[in-house]
Amino acid sequence: MFVKTILLAYLINIVILMPTENSTLQISIIGIGSDEGLVQVLVFNGPEGFPDKPAKTIKNLSAPIKDAVSNLSVKGLKPGRYAVAVFHDHDGDGKMRTGLFGIPKDAYGFSNNARSTFSAPSFESAAFEVGNNNVNISIDLAK
Repeated sequence: MFVKTILLAYLINIVILMPTENSTLQISIIGIGSDEGLVQVLVFNGPEGFPDKPAKTIKNLSAPIKDAVSNLSVKGLKPGRYAVAVFHDHDGDGKMRTGLFGIPKDAYGFSNNARSTFSAPSFESAAFEVGNNNVNISIDLAK
């Protein structure tokens, strides 16, 4: 009986101390420029695929635009480091329009409003921490 009680107490402690997937990330995207199309949002939990490989994301979402602003929630995040890449998808096809030499035609942005001169910013420059609490971030697409 004593062994069963110890085992039960141990299992209860594991369940109580286990990290929960209850954090919500609130993203506010501003400076969009128009209400045309959608905003595409890619959420990464590591540098692999950041910032433009949707197959490597943990969440790949789209959101409507109203008054040149878009707000959305990403629920169920585990504690850890994340980075977000966003672009204004004018025609709603899920793809960023590019011009000569692959230069983006659509407005884009990253968490921490990270920018780089001749390439996309690194995961580390856009990364932020999510703990057991909700997190609010704002991304400005204005160039």
